[in-house]
Amino acid sequence: MNAEPIDSHAFRRLMRNVAGQVSIVATGEPGQRSGLTASAVCSLTDLPPMVLVCVNRAASVHDVIIENGVFSINALASDQEAVARVFSGVEGLRGEQRFSTGDWSVGESGAPILASAVCQLECRLADYKHTTSHTVFFGAVIAGAASQDGSPLLYHRGAYVELAPATP
Repeated sequence: MNAEPIDSHAFRRLMRNVAGQVSIVATGEPGQRSGLTASAVCSLTDLPPMVLVCVNRAASVHDVIIENGVFSINALASDQEAVARVFSGVEGLRGEQRFSTGDWSVGESGAPILASAVCQLECRLADYKHTTSHTVFFGAVIAGAASQDGSPLLYHRGAYVELAPATP
């Protein structure tokens, strides 16, 4: 394997080779909800249960997460690509309009929860750290649920893909 110099274009090209779970990060009450498609989501600790989410500072949901102090992470199932596309902005919908796609309810925290997501986490904003273009949000997980059915939706090399069993 040949190493290449790293600039932003090379970095993005390299990271396209890393498959990521596709999630919807959402906040707000009905009528004032906001959300986006994210792949920069990961568990941080299990004691206490915490996650981190990286959000572009220019994203409409960014300031709303800080204002509300709660957010949800909804890990999409492989049959929810349409939801991913809407929340990524490619369909041209903004804010509350995005929630017309998918079956949304209000969680215990007040954050939007997507039915049939493979994993749903409700988080209280514990802290955040601004970087150059993004903010890392640290969420204390206060509620969650998971589906035993369905396969996760992944993003790899610029395309949505489904998890497949490894062959022996």
